[in-house]
Amino acid sequence: MARLDPIPVEKMTPEQKALHDRMIGTRKQLSGPFGVWLRNPALADSADKVVRAVRQDGKLEKRLYELIVLVVVRHWSAPYAWAAHEAPARAAGLSDDTIEAIRARRKPNFAKADEALIYDAATELLAGKVLSAATYDKLIAQYGLDTTIELITIAGLYSMVSTVLNGFDVPPSDGSRPFG
Repeated sequence: MARLDPIPVEKMTPEQKALHDRMIGTRKQLSGPFGVWLRNPALADSADKVVRAVRQDGKLEKRLYELIVLVVVRHWSAPYAWAAHEAPARAAGLSDDTIEAIRARRKPNFAKADEALIYDAATELLAGKVLSAATYDKLIAQYGLDTTIELITIAGLYSMVSTVLNGFDVPPSDGSRPFG
């Protein structure tokens, strides 16, 4: 059970209601980290802008975006985020074998070099805290600076999302238990 109940729309402040109405237009429901952040409207607004910048307006292919998300949320074992991103990851083109390997905390056997590079970058950031020069150089060569900034930001964003979800014990909306 989550530590915070959703704020009923009729009990929202005018600022919360305006944010809710704007943000609900791009989501099925306002839950997960946004259900938490809505209690701090400035933070909710800022987080929404970052999510939109990388998810909707970003240059990174959705398959690679979702790969980063799954690697990061599995690192943090954030069940809400995993449940929210597993189906979109499949729909974006990640294989079942890749998804299941990440769930099991194993390095997938990648058929695509771009997935291997993204996986290596995300896991290096999570494990070593600093991206190696070799991986950084490969990212710049393959994606350029703008998209490299974006993909590193996605890793940081979903680390933040995961810690908020875990800190407030937010369960998956569908009641699933993706990690057993």
